Amino acid sequence: MSFWKIILNIFIVSMTVFILGYVFNLYFAIGYLMILIVHEAGHYAAARYLKIKVSFGGFTPFGAYITHENIENCRENAVVAISGPVFGSVLGIAFYSIYFFTYDTTFLILCFASVIINLLNLIPVRPLDGGHIAEAISPKMCYIGLPFLLYMFISAERMKGKLITGIVLIVGIYQTYNFTKKHKADPYFSIDERSRKKFIASYVLLVISLTLSAVFFGTTFRFDEMLASISKF
Repeated sequence: MSFWKIILNIFIVSMTVFILGYVFNLYFAIGYLMILIVHEAGHYAAARYLKIKVSFGGFTPFGAYITHENIENCRENAVVAISGPVFGSVLGIAFYSIYFFTYDTTFLILCFASVIINLLNLIPVRPLDGGHIAEAISPKMCYIGLPFLLYMFISAERMKGKLITGIVLIVGIYQTYNFTKKHKADPYFSIDERSRKKFIASYVLLVISLTLSAVFFGTTFRFDEMLASISKF
């Protein structure tokens, strides 16, 4: 990592901690960074396990990322992709455990945020993790994800939300077209049926678990009031 990239990362992390710490509290600021870091740590650990050259890319205003060498088959790519949401889900459990013993509302909010962020990342459209997992299953999955992204784009009230979902939607349409066109001929998409079934089971289990968690938290707690309770404004 170059000197100026290190400086940029330090600046982004510092501003994130300062702004979120000032608006909410230090626990929330550090917890939010942990959500980003642990998710990427999942990708990193899986890539290292598969002996893929990988490094932590750093932070952006929208999150964190890793960089790795080109992966030559969809099975390994799907393993790397699904590991991020798995690690993120474990972190959500850790946040809830802290809340359970301390009753600190901050950690309940962080748990809910971790659930939502990792669930949205499983939408089966590239460049999201779900799109990389779909490559090991079927392009048909993407035709479920694209309408969902379109709905999110239309319903987003804030400009940042529209910008992010709009970019993902545009990239997703292009990637889905390539996926559909090439998946039967390109050896990258070759995968044995046993592995395909494992990915289907893992993906469905993870999506159902996170969806049920999101529904439980959303119907049991008033997060708008909780967020207001830790806000300093």
